[in-house]
This record gives sequence, structure tokens and C-alpha cells, in this order.
Amino acid sequence: MKRKYPVLKTLKKVINENTSKNKSNYLFFALYTIIAGIYPLFAVFIPKLVIGELTDPAVNLNFVIYIILGFAILTALFGFFESYIYSIMYSRIMNIRIGLIINMFDKLNNLDYHYTEDPNFLDNNEDAFNATSNNENGFEGVSRRIFTLGSKIFTCIAYIIIIASLSYIVLLALLLSVIVSLLISIIIKKVRYAYKDKLANANRKIGYYSNTTHDFDFGKDIRLYNLQEQISNSYDHEIINYVNVFKKIKNKEYLMGFIELFFVLLSDSILYYVLITKVMDGMPIGDFSMYLLASIALSTLLKMVSEDISFVIGEGQYINDYYNFIETEFNAPTKGDSKVGEDETLEIEFKNVSFKYPKTDKWIFKDLNLKIEKGEKLAIVGINGAGKTTFVKLLTRLFDPTSGEILVNGKNALEYDKKEYQEMFSTVFQDINILAFTIRENITLGLSDDEKRIWDVLEKVGLATKVSSFEKGLDQMMLKNIDEEGVIFSGGENQKLAIARALYKDGNMVVLDEPTAALDALAEKEIYENFNSLILDKTAIFISHRLASTKFCDCIALFNNSKLVEYGTHEELMELKGEYYNMFMVQGKYYHDEEKTDEKI
Repeated sequence: MKRKYPVLKTLKKVINENTSKNKSNYLFFALYTIIAGIYPLFAVFIPKLVIGELTDPAVNLNFVIYIILGFAILTALFGFFESYIYSIMYSRIMNIRIGLIINMFDKLNNLDYHYTEDPNFLDNNEDAFNATSNNENGFEGVSRRIFTLGSKIFTCIAYIIIIASLSYIVLLALLLSVIVSLLISIIIKKVRYAYKDKLANANRKIGYYSNTTHDFDFGKDIRLYNLQEQISNSYDHEIINYVNVFKKIKNKEYLMGFIELFFVLLSDSILYYVLITKVMDGMPIGDFSMYLLASIALSTLLKMVSEDISFVIGEGQYINDYYNFIETEFNAPTKGDSKVGEDETLEIEFKNVSFKYPKTDKWIFKDLNLKIEKGEKLAIVGINGAGKTTFVKLLTRLFDPTSGEILVNGKNALEYDKKEYQEMFSTVFQDINILAFTIRENITLGLSDDEKRIWDVLEKVGLATKVSSFEKGLDQMMLKNIDEEGVIFSGGENQKLAIARALYKDGNMVVLDEPTAALDALAEKEIYENFNSLILDKTAIFISHRLASTKFCDCIALFNNSKLVEYGTHEELMELKGEYYNMFMVQGKYYHDEEKTDEKI
């Protein structure tokens, strides 16, 4: 069910946003309304006075020159102050919008993780994101229209007084034309809003293909696998879908345009009929020019006002979506404030845990029971798709169990504050994300900057020599997205950097989720063995579909078909001669062959 759109309540929020932190904006609005409201009237009265003097048999040219000069000076002064005040408010409104963007980023960064994997959630909130995405629409566009609307209404009232003195019929015809134009514009805005979900979906898909062509990470695959045509065809297909939706909107706008045109022609016909009749009855040419200019100006200005009102109402829907998004609490509430000591390691127990991803029917785990003692090193193995990464997502509360519970030091994980809970884990996922920051910032990630510790962790993962070779050292930028002189590490080096990041965080528990997939098997084994000596007595989980991490772990858990199928030490599972035994024997041959190759080299 769609939310009701409270127009006045939304506009009140916009106004409060613009004035709550800077009350002087009220003064600027009042000054701008008066100055910008009077400014256009000069163009109506100057011709009347000049023509009136020039058509007078006793014309005084000096007086005409004084009139022109006087109005020129006033026009320049009013024009200057109008532009000056508007430029001040332009930057102020833009700064307020940037503040709203920051609020949006904070909200997105603190959303429960499962929302980031839900395309429907992103589609449904696309308009909330767009409300602050540019200068012309959304919050900033509405704010600027509201700021200038007062002056336009002021000028309209002056024009209405002038035209009313000519003919009420002309005035009513002009007003009727503008009212029809306003109603049509509002209808069109509603039509566009009705298609917003389809446009948002098409925009997201177009954005994906556009970002793919601009993303350095895809560059090699696109060229080596000749993906240019496939991506181009997919891009074209989504653009066609977007255009088809847009055509439906434009076709309705086209039909409504004929109705608007009819009323414009009607009002213009009435205006010229009345003016011509008045001139034939003896109206001075100066008055004729004033009424004609005032009528044309009023017609144009009323259309601008109607467009502004329509724009404010239409864009207000997206601003309302923004505030709904910001004010809605999407995250599941945390139950308590239990804490773990800073240097205390963790005991983990999965009790009858069942889980399936939101909006899916497939169970990833069903009644899983597993206990990890304090200080224990557990290797989790299994083929791809066995649920190893999902296990980590549940452990770190990126997702919560569908049923059952996860106990941490004897307490339900839900009883911990989620943010503090997640800070207890030093986790390295298989998808390594390197940011376009300095090496230092990629390691600390907002934690306190301890240069000695940074070099220490770099030394432990084998990156100290490489980093020290850079002229800027730890302040060397990564990637080339921001800095053209940024460096790009190899896949293996990126994984070492991610491990350094986890070491620096120094959480209560360490989780490695296939972080060494880009390394060869022997290099992976070496990393794991060194890392095992670094974490000392902390509880740790090593996840891999390769078995280099298993022999030095206390226990091994093998997952398959949504359940724990084997559990024990390396020796116990080898004696069992089940799935683990078969996997180890196959991979053991690979390790042995690679050792021989290294010896020959």
C-alpha cells in the first residue's frame, strides 16, 4: 500500500530544514520578495511613461532622458541586489542538501546488511536517494522554487491590479488559462510518479551496465573475453525498456498539451479583442503598451508560478520518500547492552540454528548445532555453496538466524548492541575490498593511527618491504580512481593487506573466510601458519575449500547439503575416511606436486 503524501507537512519540513539552523534566511526571503517583486514592474511602466511623453505635442526630451536614466539606475540596483541575495541563498541551500546527503549515507551505512542484498529495497527507495542527488530537482530544486515564489506572487498581484483596471473579463480569461495549465501539470506529475518504480528499476539496471564499463576491475575480462558486444546489447536492451516506459508518460503529456493550448489561445483572443476595442475608443498608446505588456507578463508569470507550484508538489513526493526513509527504523532492535572485555576471547555456540535468506525458500542450515570453545582454532571446510560464508554472516550478525540462537560467552548474540558486537570480530572475507584511500587508511579504517603498529602488521603479512619502497610510504594512495598516481596491488597483495587490516583491528575473535584464494596453495599454507602464531590464544575460524588451514587447527567442521556432516580433529577425520579424507587426499597430491615444482625451480 502506498503511503499518503502529506503535501503541507512535507513542505513544512523543507522550510524548517532551511531555517532551523540559520534564522537570517527569513530576512533574506523578505528582502528578496520585495526587491525581486518590484524589479519586473519597471519593464511595464517605463514604456508607458516614455511613449506618453513622446506622443505629447509639448514633448520635453530632457524629461524623457531623465525618466530613462532614473529607471536604468533603479533597474541596475534592484537587479544587482536580487542576484546578490539569490547567490547567497543558492550556496546556503546547496550546503543544506549536502547535509541531507550525509544523513542518507549515515543511514545506508548503518542499515542491517541484508538490505544491501535486496534489489527490491533499493528500487523502492531509489526516489528517496534521488531527492538529494542534484541541484535542480528534489530538495534543492523545491527549496529554491519556494524561495523565489514569494516575489513572483508579489509581482502577479501588481499585474492583476493593473489588468483589473482594464477589464475583469481579460483577467478571468488569463486566470482560467493558468489554472488549467496548473491542473494539467499536477496530473502529469502524478503520472510520472505512478511510473516511478518502473523508471527506478530501469535506471538501476542501466546504471549497472554503465558502471561496469567504467570499472577498472572489469577491464581485463571485457577485453579478453570479447564482452563488449554482450554488454552493449544488454545496455541497449535496458535503455529501450527505459524509453518505452518514458514514452507512455510523454504520450499522456502530449494529449494533455492540446487542452492547455486551447485555453491559452482563448485567453489571448479575449485580451487582444478588448485592447483593440479600447484603442478604437480612444485609449492612449502609452496605456495600450502598459496593459499589453502587463497582460503578457502576467500570463507568463502565472504559468511560471503554476509550474513552480506543480514542481514543488510533484518533487515533494520524492522529498517525502526521503524523510520516510530517514525516519523509518529498518533495523531490528537490539535487546540489551551486554559487553565482552576488551582482551577477552569468545566462546561461540550455535544451538538449533536454522536459516534461509529473506524472500527465499531454500534452507541454508537446518537445526545446526556447533560449539567453539574459547581459544579454539576451528577450520570450516566444504565445497562451494556448502554454507561456509553464510556461517560467518550469521556469526558476525550480518544476518540473524531464522530460528534457534547463537550464544557468545553464554549469552544470546541478540542481547549485545549490534555495533559493539560486530567490533569484537576481526574478519577477512573472500571478497577483498580495497578503498581509494592511503595504505595507512586502508589498514586503520577509522581506528586510532598508531604508526608503529601499522608497520608491525605489515611486517607480519610480508608487505613492509613493498610499502617502504614507495616515496610516500604509508601515505601512498591506493587505486587510480581518485589519484592517478595511486598504486594497484596484485590479488595476493590485496589479500595480505586485508589480513593486516584484521590484525590491526585486534578484535576478540578472528575469522578468515577464504582470504587467500588468490594465492597458490603453498603460499596460502604459509600465511595460515604465520597467522596462527600471531593470534595467540584468541578464538579463530579459518574457512576454505582448500585444506591448507586444517592441520594446525584444533578441530575441523565439514559442511555439505545445508548441514554439518563431519566434525573432529584432522587425525580423527582422516581415520573416518569420509568426505574430508577424500578431499584431503585429492588436494594433498596438488600440494605435493607443487612442492616438487618449487624444488626444481
